[in-house]
Amino acid sequence: MSERWCECPGHRSRDFGDLTDFYSTHFVPTGWRLEYTTLLEREERRTLYITGECSQCGGFMRTGEDIAGSSTHDSLLREVCVSMLRYRPYAGQDAYGIYRGGVPPRLEWYWRQDQMTKAERVEQFAGLFHEGVDQLIARRWAKEHMPAQDAPRETTTEFFYGVIKLVQSAGVWPQQSAFITCEPVCPTWPPELAICHPQFSFVPELKAGASGGLCIECCLDGVFDRAGSHKLLAGTVKTACDDRDTSLVMGSLTGALLYYGKVYRRSNLDRYVPYKPLKRPKRQPEKENENGK
Repeated sequence: MSERWCECPGHRSRDFGDLTDFYSTHFVPTGWRLEYTTLLEREERRTLYITGECSQCGGFMRTGEDIAGSSTHDSLLREVCVSMLRYRPYAGQDAYGIYRGGVPPRLEWYWRQDQMTKAERVEQFAGLFHEGVDQLIARRWAKEHMPAQDAPRETTTEFFYGVIKLVQSAGVWPQQSAFITCEPVCPTWPPELAICHPQFSFVPELKAGASGGLCIECCLDGVFDRAGSHKLLAGTVKTACDDRDTSLVMGSLTGALLYYGKVYRRSNLDRYVPYKPLKRPKRQPEKENENGK
């Protein structure tokens, strides 16, 4: 497979520091690729790449790490698996395991990688290997050894929509729904707004809209990162009307959002605990062959 490589001057630099700075600023990952020849025989060098594109010109880029020579296919599969779960170049993870460094599309890709189910990871892992016997062996191994995230993480946007859906499913959403709109603050994935601590509350507040009508500002108030306690606006519920009946409806909806926000948070506490290191398959020492090598 041939790609149009990134032709930006920074990518052609022979200075390692300048090249690293360019990747840190412009590399956007899109997939994985394993370069190897055979699964069943020892090779001195195999390389696992994260492939992607340049955010500046769209050209092909890749960054990788070598997989140590392995005497058995089981140890090779284990090494590739460990690398896939750990390798996050130019990510800038903080103490809570949240990605906060570099370009947002790269951070989103890493975030989604961490949120994959075991079934998704198994298929992604198997797809690294040659079609046929190699993929069958890889898939069988991954089904037994591949770990998965214990619970998916949420952003403030996902929490906001989760509460909205819970209110609607409870049958207390206003019948005048055609006149009510729900808008998350960040419709795209915001790495800085990932919820990573359970000490917060969902606080809806009814206000007059900036351009008329009424608005319920839905905030999360509590601990979100190492900066401490602060308030984040998750989304708004708006209506263009501000008459008496609409005010009563929106007031009732504010109460429903407050109540079901508590219910939703209690039901999903396992999603908000600080990150813990993912349990990965342990590297095993290689066995010596008959010649002691």
